[in-house]
Order: sequence, then C-alpha cells, then structure tokens
Amino acid sequence: MDNRPIGVFDSGVGGVSVLRTLIELMPNEEFIYLGDTEKVPYGTKSREEIVQYSLDCAEFLKSKNVKMTVVACNTASNNARVELKERFENIRLVDLVKPILAIEFEEDEICHIGIIATEATINNAHFRKSLEEPEDSGKVKLFKKAGPKFVELVENNEIHTDKADHIIEEYMAPLLLENIDVLVLGCTHYQFLKKKIQTFAPDLHIVDPSEWAAHDTYKELKHREMLTDKTNDKNVKFYISKESPEFRDLASSLLEFECSEPQIVSIH
Repeated sequence: MDNRPIGVFDSGVGGVSVLRTLIELMPNEEFIYLGDTEKVPYGTKSREEIVQYSLDCAEFLKSKNVKMTVVACNTASNNARVELKERFENIRLVDLVKPILAIEFEEDEICHIGIIATEATINNAHFRKSLEEPEDSGKVKLFKKAGPKFVELVENNEIHTDKADHIIEEYMAPLLLENIDVLVLGCTHYQFLKKKIQTFAPDLHIVDPSEWAAHDTYKELKHREMLTDKTNDKNVKFYISKESPEFRDLASSLLEFECSEPQIVSIH
C-alpha cells in the first residue's frame, strides 16, 4: 500500500488521454498532472531540448513526492527514455512497439501498418531501431507519417471542426493509398481524434499505445502492492508551465468531469 500520488506529464493537454485511462483503472488514486504548456509542442524540438524539458518535468513531479511518474508523451518517451530511466526510479514510458508486436497477424499475409506520430518521434534513432524487430519478422510492412497539425488541433480545442476533417484527410489519404490494415497512434494527443479518424476510415483497426501505458502502470503498481487504500473520487491536481486559457475547459471536456483550475508553475 502506498498513498502517495501518481505523477503524469506531457507537453500539453494530450497526456490527459493517458490520465483518463489511469483514472478509469484506479479511481481511488490521487493524480498530479503537469502540462508543459510553455514548451508545447515537443514534436518540433531538437532531441537535446526534448531531453531537458522531460527531465525538468520529471524533477517537478519528484518534488511532489509521487510514487510513480508516467511519461504520457510519446515524443518524450522515445527521445529521453535513457536519461529519464537513469535519473529517476519508478518511471513508465509510452511504448509504440509493444502494441505492434501484440497484433495478431493472418497466416501467409503481410499486415500493412501505418504509424502516425510527431516529427521528433518519426526521426528518432531509437524509435527507428526499435521497429527493426517487427519489420524483420516479415509479417508486417510499416508506413510512417508525421502529423504535427494533430497536436495543434487538440491544444487549440479544434477537434470538432471542419479544419480537423481536412487535416485528417490530408494525413490519412496517403496512408490509405498504401492499403494499411492498422493505424498506430504515435502521440497521446491523437487519441482525441480517434473517433473522427475512425469515421474517415471505418474499416481501419486503430491501435492506441497510450492505453497500453496506463494498463502497464496499473499492473506494476498492483504487482508491487503500491495501490492506495484510500477512497477518492477523481482527485487530480493540475499544473501548467504557462498560462493557457483553453487548458481547463479542454481537460474537463476530455475527462468528462469538471477539472480544478491549473496552477501555473516555473519548471525550466
């Protein structure tokens, strides 16, 4: 039993997708969510910048005495994984490859898999190397696509707009021309566009690694007997690194309950 809070961070509001699943799995836990709104988006930054921003976020959550830090950002998970694991204990990352390996493939058929992620993830050397295992299996063919405008749609609360429809078509059309069977959402922001993407491509199987990260966190805490014995109800404290008028309303909409006003903190 461990009654300390669980820390979650992302470059902005996208990591709320992971937080939502964490709350569903562990409704009695206390959570601290940090959105690095000063530096959003991470996906267009250099690896050195992403590493420093990620370390700053993890250090802030450590100062809040969290029992585990969930890196609810694919870009940070791929670019800063080594540095985060070296400096901090009890840290969970979003793994894009594990869900791909779990896909059940048809015998004697090559599965065409599309991966849409930020530019920093697509271009990351570790990410590219980690894809060698599924690619070398001979069972899959991977098609990678950067989707930076998806992050902007979510951060600007433009999910349910014609603009979103046009951008989804812009990014998805080339992948569909490759006859993909599966789409892997390589950024936690993208989960909030999942329904619209599914409407655009109804026969497509969509895999969301952010859900895997939440389930892995729950399994580890349960295995290590670190779950709380308290009774809470959606106990979340929000922090952001720069004023964001949209953050509270968007987080409330995504979580489907009224969120507390985020506190602005200096972390860099």
